Amino acid sequence: MVLIRQLLRKCNIKYRIFNYCSLNFASNRPSIAQSKYAYVDQKFLHRSSNLFVKMFMERENQYAYDIMEKYGYVEEINIPQTTSSISQEEFENMMKKDWSKESAQAVFEVFPLITAYCSENNLCISNNVFDNFIDVFTDKIQFSTDEELKSHFFSLAKCPETASIRTRNYVEVWAALDDECVNRFKRWSHDELLSFAALFYMLSATKASDYCYRCIQRLVYKSNKLTKAQLVQTYFFIGAMRFSPHDMHNLEIAVQEKFHELSIDELAIISLGFFKSKVPIRSPVLVSNIIDLLIENVSEINEVSLAALLKVIRFSRKIPVDDKIVKLLDKLQHEVPRLSIMCNVHIALLATSTLTLQKSCLQEIANNVIKDISNARLKDMERLILTFGTFNYEPLTNPSFIETIINELRKPEREQELFSHGRSFACCLSYLGLLGYYPIDLFKRVLNTEFLNNTYGKYCYAYGREILIIHNSVKLFHKDTSLDCLTAKEALILAKKYTDFLPDANYDKQYNVTEKMYLDVVKVVEECRGGSEFVTGHHLLTHHQRGDVVMCDDPNGSPLPVKSIFNNIKFGQLCPIPNDNIWIALIIAGRNAMLYNSEKPSGHFLSKIRELNALGYHAAIVSWNVYTKCKTLEEKKDYINKLINEAKSRKDYDVNLTC
Repeated sequence: MVLIRQLLRKCNIKYRIFNYCSLNFASNRPSIAQSKYAYVDQKFLHRSSNLFVKMFMERENQYAYDIMEKYGYVEEINIPQTTSSISQEEFENMMKKDWSKESAQAVFEVFPLITAYCSENNLCISNNVFDNFIDVFTDKIQFSTDEELKSHFFSLAKCPETASIRTRNYVEVWAALDDECVNRFKRWSHDELLSFAALFYMLSATKASDYCYRCIQRLVYKSNKLTKAQLVQTYFFIGAMRFSPHDMHNLEIAVQEKFHELSIDELAIISLGFFKSKVPIRSPVLVSNIIDLLIENVSEINEVSLAALLKVIRFSRKIPVDDKIVKLLDKLQHEVPRLSIMCNVHIALLATSTLTLQKSCLQEIANNVIKDISNARLKDMERLILTFGTFNYEPLTNPSFIETIINELRKPEREQELFSHGRSFACCLSYLGLLGYYPIDLFKRVLNTEFLNNTYGKYCYAYGREILIIHNSVKLFHKDTSLDCLTAKEALILAKKYTDFLPDANYDKQYNVTEKMYLDVVKVVEECRGGSEFVTGHHLLTHHQRGDVVMCDDPNGSPLPVKSIFNNIKFGQLCPIPNDNIWIALIIAGRNAMLYNSEKPSGHFLSKIRELNALGYHAAIVSWNVYTKCKTLEEKKDYINKLINEAKSRKDYDVNLTC
């Protein structure tokens, strides 16, 4: 065994014996064959790049752990730096000794002395001087008592931090501890299970530990028997591992039953578990109760807890069903000045995800952020532009909030951040179009070949929709600029990737409600204009997912046939009006296209009108809220004809090309 381990160490490969039965973990937990170990001749060979970098404790996780420490749920993870009781000579003699002939107890007594010496002398455990001792120590771990097993974790934690959890010797010790915990976890109580999971968290090995996955899954199956403290800890580890166990619904029920026992900070830990495992809260009652509790405590809550709760509310309630989000935003606007930019962004995103326009709250966020814009992350600016763009709302600040962000993106100090987080930068620029800003100098930087290769790779299929948006924005609003945009082939590939097939009444398919609305509008337009020859559908703007209903009038207002007008136009290109007649495009705005409690469309639809106008079309939005209230064909005809007439008389939307 020792010889094999030594051989594998030289290859920098972790060796483990498969000594337990595989479990059917949750759907996002890789199968044994796909996991961090590849099964080869009853050995597991470490192969996951996800483990190459040590998983450092995130701020949210550390904050959550501190709360659990405060409530006495977990042990402190701050390991005191003890002074070594052995000299250099004694240490060297220990390392030369043949420990394979010593008892397990003797080996266990020496391990903490060695790690203390490492801590005091800043000696990394990966040093090959430890190889022989570590080989023997890991073989004898199986003879540890439970208390000795715990002590091994604390001893290992004293060692100077390694570059990665897979660093030689370090990985062998925690992996041996992991194996032994797996062997024993069936006989441990719930508290014991959680206490050992906390020890793996202390080593930053939670996500890599098989024990932690098995432990949490076992606790989830017993969710109805968990105490409040155990429930909070279980959610903490679910969040720390970003792991979605089976039967999360029963765990949610347990939260609902114990809701009134939980403090707002404990609910924040639970919220992180939901959000980081990508499992929304199913119960609208539970989400509503969280909102109510947040409204009551909004002036006292810590911003990390607030951000966690806002995340899960946003994640779980996509469609507003009452005015509670409005009331929450009303309360939050008074807290904006005391909160960090990041927390302000989470407030803005809550409004965005529910399409709840609260201008006074957004104005406060803009006022707060603009004061410290130089410390805002690129990701923060990206999301704020998305928020204001979604609402088509420019806050009243001096200087202009949007122009301040654009100028911030131009600063040389941002160069490295823009290059390192290229996709966020590209998205940021694409969202500016929602507000009618098209800065050509920034577009040039994104469409640069070096930037695209660095951010997305060499093959254009990996480009995000944001690149196609920027490409088309240049074609629409900077026609005379000599700028290297995408090639026709690249634009075609992206257009195929990011557009849906147009619904067709002759094609039998299970259409969603928006697609059914499209087909119904086409049918109504045919009735209005004299037949199917006078209406067609097409992707006039290739960066938008859905196509539009297109028709044409002569200068006298009489309908003209358009059925085959786009047949000779190659797909993937922008489609300006084919001639000087009056061309009308109807945009189908399905469910959730309008702002909450408003007939105003979101910025995505308003920007589409602006873009269609730039192509020469008279565009109008067919609103789900209005159209579905039309019960008869005549009512629908009147509504559509009214939209067409309004579109023909509307002037172009303004755009800002200089900023």
